[in-house]
Amino acid sequence: MESFPLLISMVPTLVLLGLVGAFRFHSRMFVVLWAGVAMGVLACVPVYLMETIIEGAGDRLSGIYEKAFVQQVLGAAVSEELCIFLGFLLTFKLFQGVRIRTNAEVVAVAVAVAIGFTTIENVTAVLASETPWSVSLNRLLSIVAGHASLQLVMGYFAAKCWLGSHHRLLFGVLMLAVPIGIHGWGDFSESVFQAVESDSPQSKQFFSAWIFGIFAYLAGAAIVLFKLRETACITTTCAEADSEIQNEKSE
Repeated sequence: MESFPLLISMVPTLVLLGLVGAFRFHSRMFVVLWAGVAMGVLACVPVYLMETIIEGAGDRLSGIYEKAFVQQVLGAAVSEELCIFLGFLLTFKLFQGVRIRTNAEVVAVAVAVAIGFTTIENVTAVLASETPWSVSLNRLLSIVAGHASLQLVMGYFAAKCWLGSHHRLLFGVLMLAVPIGIHGWGDFSESVFQAVESDSPQSKQFFSAWIFGIFAYLAGAAIVLFKLRETACITTTCAEADSEIQNEKSE
């Protein structure tokens, strides 16, 4: 029975790996994706060090809002997204031009890094908790409102920045600003509504803000998936049109 919470914490990893596999990438991408997962695991080390230092500084603050900002925005959102981005960037640079060629492949690498990070984050949270069942069930939320959703957005803007030719500076800013903003908003709101009295106006306001943050995770992921599907459909249509033209010429 004690191992069940640990198994539950692995469910997001299995689901997310299944979703990435459903895209049926070319076999050349397998090495890239597993390298991304490994980078996500390694990213946990600097994140742990940074969060330990920043959360220690936050503990010395008395204000609820100040403490939540330091620990949740700076300690969690900024440090985690920056370290994940560095793992993503390193993976991209290792295979740039050799195996990674399309926007969808760039996004897949970002998600692979997120899967590696999420796996360690969920497992360590369960192992360190005094209530592993509760934590493991809460961690199931990371399937839809977690790093995979954030890195879908990060990967999409990164693809536009690294592979595109227009507005690259804007996309470069967005690939960090949007994930950090969504992550910081959600964690900050959750921290505040849990810290104040449950029947206070602040609790209700920040609970609503947290729900809005969850919606932002889902909306961001859905938009990116729709855009990738739209691009794939256009590419397929163009390829079919070219094929028809070639067939007509040959006749």
